[in-house]
Amino acid sequence: MPKRQAFFNDLASPQRQAALLIAQVGAMPTEIQLVTQVAEYDEAVQGLRPIRTYVIRVSGVTEHRVMTLGMTVDEISIETDHPLLYQYTAPPAAVFFRGTPKDVNALVLDIAQAHATTFQGWRHFPQYLNIEQPLATLLESGGGLLGQMPQPLADRLISVLEHHGLEHKVMVGEPPVKPRFDNQPLSVLLMGDSYFISFMFSFDEMGKA
Repeated sequence: MPKRQAFFNDLASPQRQAALLIAQVGAMPTEIQLVTQVAEYDEAVQGLRPIRTYVIRVSGVTEHRVMTLGMTVDEISIETDHPLLYQYTAPPAAVFFRGTPKDVNALVLDIAQAHATTFQGWRHFPQYLNIEQPLATLLESGGGLLGQMPQPLADRLISVLEHHGLEHKVMVGEPPVKPRFDNQPLSVLLMGDSYFISFMFSFDEMGKA
C-alpha cells in the first residue's frame, strides 16, 4: 500500500489524531519535512497511544504556515480546490469602480463580508484590496482601483458594487501558476491551522526502509 494511503487510513480510524512534531528544511531549501505522529486515544489511560510516525516531504514549497506544531488535529487533508489556492490557480483580476455609494459604511461591510465568504478565514481582510487610503475614503472618492485579486473574489465584489449602484470595470489576466504535470496539480496540505502549498507531497514511515 502506498505510504500516503497508509497515512490517511491510519488517521481515518476512530479515536485517531495526528500531531505535527517537527517542521524542518529538507535536503533542498524549497523542501520542508514534516514529522507527523498518528496516535489513538486510549480511554484506559485517558491519553494518546502512538500508532505510527511519518515523514511528509513537501517539495517545491510555494507557500506555508506552521501554526499547530506540537498540537493534535483530528483531520489532515490534501486539497486541489481551496481558497488558499485562488492566488495561484485563479485568473488575477483588477477591479475598478465609478460612482459614490449612498451608504459607504454598508458598502464597506458588504465588501468585508464578500472577502470573508470567498476565503473562509484563510486570507485576511483587506488582502488584495487597494490600501493606499482608507477603504471608506476610496469608496467616497468617486472612482478608482478597488483592488487586484483572484477572480473568485472579483466576481463577488462585482455583485456588491452592482447592489450599491456603482459602475465597474474588470481586467482579467492569466493564472500565475500552471500545473507542471496533468496528474500533479497545485495542492494544499491542511493540518489544522497549518498549511503547505506545493505540487508534490511524499510520505514515508519513520523506521521503515
